[in-house]
Amino acid sequence: MDRPAMASVFRMRHQPAIISGVRSLGTGQADPVFHSRPLGEAIRFIVRSDGQYDLSAVAISYGDRATPPLGGREVRALWQEYGERLLEA
Repeated sequence: MDRPAMASVFRMRHQPAIISGVRSLGTGQADPVFHSRPLGEAIRFIVRSDGQYDLSAVAISYGDRATPPLGGREVRALWQEYGERLLEA
């Protein structure tokens, strides 16, 4: 993800987002269900959940249907670039 694309996502950090593709690591445990939350919060959740869940298929959908979802690699790059600023008003 290049810097202009990351800046575009940063500007949309308050848009509603849906997290999918998160799997439980425990045997017999249900996969988590997520409700809509701001994009910045969704990114922080995924970064902080690394090691607690299987995130190999994670996707964060936001914006309109034409906007491609963010995968794990993009989420980590955004957090590295912006960190807690993704949560600022």
